[in-house]
Amino acid sequence: MNNLINTSKKLDTFFKILGTVLRALSIAALVCVALIVVALVLKLDPKMIGTGYASVDLAFLELTVADGFAPDPRLILIQGAIVLALGFVNTVICEAGVRCIRRILDPMTQGIPFQDEISKNLKKLAKLSIILGIGLNLMQLAGQIMTVVIFDLQTLLISDKITHVTANFSFDLTFLAVAAILLLLSHIFSYGQQLQQLEDETL
Repeated sequence: MNNLINTSKKLDTFFKILGTVLRALSIAALVCVALIVVALVLKLDPKMIGTGYASVDLAFLELTVADGFAPDPRLILIQGAIVLALGFVNTVICEAGVRCIRRILDPMTQGIPFQDEISKNLKKLAKLSIILGIGLNLMQLAGQIMTVVIFDLQTLLISDKITHVTANFSFDLTFLAVAAILLLLSHIFSYGQQLQQLEDETL
């Protein structure tokens, strides 16, 4: 039991720090989105915000497009704002998940692992993992789709040596397996809590 308490306390400290880091990241993402929006509204020179508007990353490749074929930097800023906004939402979801984990760890730090609160928070964590999984996939897809559209990759890459360009977008579904495991754990802890309650009543 002492090992459980000590480990739970260490994990709680870790997740407390992680929650603070996530909060800082969410604020940073929100500030960046605000800066981009202000720059677009005031029609400021995009070079005041960043560089590399003529570069595009394709997996392990980075292509630099010639000036005459480079996209409008404002479109890239809009792409960045959308991805950052989705990143902000995902970070907020992660913060909520960290709070759930800390509520799960709280009874364990007191040496009472089978509590109804743990089962409830595991279910919440399962729902949050589904929402986060969808959010992360949307963020990735938004970045990929807008890159293809903004840089017009089909027109840009097709030549005598390249006859066709196909964009293969993928959707990661591992978050469903994580959610299923968390739901299973919630049922296990719920059953353990019922057994603990019966034992307490018997005593």
